[in-house]
Amino acid sequence: MNRISPARISRLIGSWRTLEGKVSEQLSVAIGRLIAARELPVGGLLPSERALSTALAVSRGTVVAAYGSLRDAGVLDSRHGSGHRIVAPATASSAAHTRLAGEVLALPQDIDMTSGALPPSSILIEVLAALRGTDLASLATGLGYDASGLPALRWAVARYYTDLGLPTHPDNILITSGAQQAVWLLANALVDASDAVVVEDPVYRGSLEAFRRRNARIVPVAATEHGLDMRQLEKALKNRPKLLYLFPEAHNPTGRSLDAASRRKLTDLLERYPTFLVEDGAQNELSTEIGTTPRPLAGQTNPERVATIGTLSKLFWGGIRIGWIRAAPPVVSRLASFKAVNDLGCSMFDQHLAVGLLEKIQEARAYRHQEVANHLDIAEDLIAERAAGRWHWARPSGGTAIWIKMPGVDTVALCQEAQRYRLFLSAGPGYSAQENFGDVIRLPFVRPPETMRFAIETICHLADGKSAI
Repeated sequence: MNRISPARISRLIGSWRTLEGKVSEQLSVAIGRLIAARELPVGGLLPSERALSTALAVSRGTVVAAYGSLRDAGVLDSRHGSGHRIVAPATASSAAHTRLAGEVLALPQDIDMTSGALPPSSILIEVLAALRGTDLASLATGLGYDASGLPALRWAVARYYTDLGLPTHPDNILITSGAQQAVWLLANALVDASDAVVVEDPVYRGSLEAFRRRNARIVPVAATEHGLDMRQLEKALKNRPKLLYLFPEAHNPTGRSLDAASRRKLTDLLERYPTFLVEDGAQNELSTEIGTTPRPLAGQTNPERVATIGTLSKLFWGGIRIGWIRAAPPVVSRLASFKAVNDLGCSMFDQHLAVGLLEKIQEARAYRHQEVANHLDIAEDLIAERAAGRWHWARPSGGTAIWIKMPGVDTVALCQEAQRYRLFLSAGPGYSAQENFGDVIRLPFVRPPETMRFAIETICHLADGKSAI
């Protein structure tokens, strides 16, 4: 039975309260929009009124009225003892007040803490400022299409890995539109419906959605601030899954990195139970500790069974949509054919810029390390000042967010309440294949001190009234 959890609706529904009208009307329109977009499938069973009202921090009567509107529109079938089942796709004309096609836009005064994205690096600004019209004009040569990526950039990325101690040839590199497209390509090229995909729990939610859309059978393995549950991992690998996806370094969302002993155990398991590994290194350059960028696991396991993801978005700016996949040439060729169907290739202008940026990688590392470490120190001081003894977290070794456990607090409901203060947060269940971590939030720390103070004080205020059910 396809039960839709309250946490999933809470995550997908977004800033639904910014719509006009009664709260129940706003809710029916927002749920209808999710059904129209097929985020909530026909045949799915919606949560009970009580469970959804708790998750969305509204009264039970509000949910009853919203469900009633959708039922009157022929979208839901409600039966005593059987719940509320979606029986038809919602449309702009079949939902309450015909407003399903509308978009909810973030307002300028909103504080969005759902992303840990960083502002543009000063290194990038300097490179852009130095460009002249003739520099840009010289880039417009050839036909402008290359699904595998600009040859000069593939060479530059190959040198990047070689400098990390992992000898690499351009034939091992596919250029992608950021790390997210890299995950999407791997999911679509390597995973079929019902294939088992082993992931960490919690894990980057963008990858979860990519595998879910392939109808993969997701097998979670517990990940903590200290590492991986190796017993669970071995049990999962014994069943010969199609793919193992993980962050050995700067894990998203916890920020932990595997120690040397855990890395050895992991590579030993991969040798004993051969499985294709997707090593997500998107955050590898965002260390909060002084040290060198780690050598990828691809250098310690069978190179034919591993794909490593990288990106420039973290070091330089999210608007530079340049990422890559390092893999065996046959895998790269297969992925390139999928990419050609998807977008024909990345922007040549961005790729030319990326070649120059990689030449400044040492400067970029030093800048980002100092920036991230300073922000983390400030954020931890603010948290300790307001929530000492009440919140629990481990200092992340990498990344841009803190994974905070708030015992006794329903963080799904808290995140909904926070929207009333124009504060947008992410609760733990969104990062879990089993929607665990209902008392956890992921809090980006790379925001100005005054923004961090407001966010932390608001969360503390709301947490006092959000005991878990």
